[in-house]
Amino acid sequence: MYEVAFALMTLKPDSSTATKQIDVWIQTNKVYRHTLLSALSNDLFDVYCSYKEAKDIWDFLILKYTTEDVVR
Repeated sequence: MYEVAFALMTLKPDSSTATKQIDVWIQTNKVYRHTLLSALSNDLFDVYCSYKEAKDIWDFLILKYTTEDVVR
């Protein structure tokens, strides 16, 4: 849909990467970050809105809810 796998599996490219690849990553990250944030409750939004990369938000959400499921 939004090519989310690219945003979640690819780290932010460094400055030696081609400009076009950096631009694609920035756009994909932006779209997916906003998509993730829009799906969160207000309390979770307040926590995760400061994260700049969609992968970081995704990884922390997976960790949070996987840990909660294991504890139960």
